[in-house]
Amino acid sequence: MNLDACTPEEIERFRIDHAGEIERILRAVMAKRALVTAYCEDERDFLVTTLVALDSAKHALYFGTGPDAAIDRALTVSRVVTFNTSHDQVRVVFKTPAMTVVERDGEKLLRADMPAELLRFQRREYYRLPTPMTHPVKCQIDLGGYVLDAVVVDISIGGVGLLAYSQDAALKEGEVHHGCRLSLPDAGSFAVSLRVRTVYEQVMKNGLASRRLGCQFIDLAPSLETDIQRYIIRVERDRRLHGL
Repeated sequence: MNLDACTPEEIERFRIDHAGEIERILRAVMAKRALVTAYCEDERDFLVTTLVALDSAKHALYFGTGPDAAIDRALTVSRVVTFNTSHDQVRVVFKTPAMTVVERDGEKLLRADMPAELLRFQRREYYRLPTPMTHPVKCQIDLGGYVLDAVVVDISIGGVGLLAYSQDAALKEGEVHHGCRLSLPDAGSFAVSLRVRTVYEQVMKNGLASRRLGCQFIDLAPSLETDIQRYIIRVERDRRLHGL
């Protein structure tokens, strides 16, 4: 979530302030029912929700309320609310003043002002979460008669970074591998297709040779995209709670 790692030049490059383009992106997020995470100012309280309505005449966004009324209240008193979502597998971030609880067409919703600007990160800059080694994420790649076991060292809805110790991990850039198995803790094992984008060798401190692989998801299922988003949110939440 934290954007502190971005330089002012990068922020300016990602920034969109054209009202029509902002509305187009947010309508696409709404149409795909993409998950949206709304963070309070201290980022300890947050709500995973969806954008259910957009009223351009009123410059308003409407989000579903959560199961915990205390979180909804926290979003209404937070000076700033930061929203994190995705559009075409690209991370989108924007901020608004405090939300308000309203009733619209008989439904209780959280209203936010239409943002004056948003950040839309390019694919190569897409935020990747370093995975915790205490609860490793695993990935298996079928190399045709041989299954390569790799550890996922970072993950986003755009792809994964893998670490493979086997000397048989002779993958090449540009290769596509179908039927790979991605195992997310507390979520299950999923079939994915991967395109190898980068490969380089490194020697570990123990002297063992390994390969780092940068892989892109191909035609990621919406349900798995949701599972990955939930996993990222859960890990970030745990790290904040433990001050990591």
